[in-house]
Amino acid sequence: MRDDLGHFTSGVLIVTGAVGGQPVSLTCQSFSSLSINPPIVMFCPSKASTSRQQIRTSGACCINALAGASSS
Repeated sequence: MRDDLGHFTSGVLIVTGAVGGQPVSLTCQSFSSLSINPPIVMFCPSKASTSRQQIRTSGACCINALAGASSS
């Protein structure tokens, strides 16, 4: 986990969850490691996000860090 988080300095995250079997997601740029042992991270979505409360009540989420885009 330390190696993975050490490579993420800034960028866009997609946070996903499921509510009632339906996918819910939001984009987020505020992300940080709180603890390595136990592994705890935090993300800070906007209060205006309509998906924030749904993901919170789902009980679990997946945080996906997007790779850099290449120019064509």
